[in-house]
Amino acid sequence: MESETFIAKSVEIILNRMLPGGGFAQRDNSVFRPDATAWAIIALSDEKPHSSIIQSACRRMLENQISDGRVVLSEGLDTAWWPTPIAALAWKKTTGFESATSAAVNFMLSASGLHFPRDKDTVVGHDTIIRGWSWIENTHSWIEPTCLTVLALRAAGYRDHARVHEASKMILDRQLKSGGWNYGNTSVFQKELLPMPDHTGQALCALSGMAQRLELQKSINYAKGQITSLTSPLSLCWCLFGLKAWAVETAGIRKKILHALSLQEKYGPYDTTLIAKLVIAYKTEGDLLGFLSIG
Repeated sequence: MESETFIAKSVEIILNRMLPGGGFAQRDNSVFRPDATAWAIIALSDEKPHSSIIQSACRRMLENQISDGRVVLSEGLDTAWWPTPIAALAWKKTTGFESATSAAVNFMLSASGLHFPRDKDTVVGHDTIIRGWSWIENTHSWIEPTCLTVLALRAAGYRDHARVHEASKMILDRQLKSGGWNYGNTSVFQKELLPMPDHTGQALCALSGMAQRLELQKSINYAKGQITSLTSPLSLCWCLFGLKAWAVETAGIRKKILHALSLQEKYGPYDTTLIAKLVIAYKTEGDLLGFLSIG
């Protein structure tokens, strides 16, 4: 019962960041953010008392969707389109926003990171020609925006699209030989870089059902070894989501999530996106793909 009260208080923090014009801010007394709004919508989507709030937040996100379907970070930053897949996932969790979702999907299918032939003298280890998606227009593709876009396209029914398959190859190419992923580079000057739990979890989610377990076993083992000691919200949630995507159970996970939430007393309030992910992780015990109906 105490744990349910803790989660209810976390939901209350999210609701307190709702803005008069709809949508949510990342912090108290701050401005609208489409990413914070999208994650808040997803976290609240299974709670019927908040349906009108969710509808209002979904409509507010429409104001950041421009004519080609991309959802931009803020007015005047049309090149920063990375909130698009998160917005599409949020719109998909409710009803009445099919046109917005379709426009976002069409944009994602037509967009790409900046790619180029691999130079024989390059200092980086990954294949620079395999397309994924970037944070910002006309920049290289990296793991997090590519994984989120793959998840959004799969949720929209595009699992078998050529772009999703190519992106899956890109993610596999960025996997470290020793297991795991970082932001998206494998080595520099022939020295292998270190993995990170959050990016590893994102990649495991995106590749669930798109790759063979044998190809990913070292990365799954890395995530299993990391999650026992993780306390930071971002790493804990994505590592859990990634393991659950491959049917790996984590003992005492709800207790770990509540502990992560309690650390706000020491470090101060988390961003809305982090609280929302912890709430989702608690409610689903890590089954993000099931919660988002990703096939």
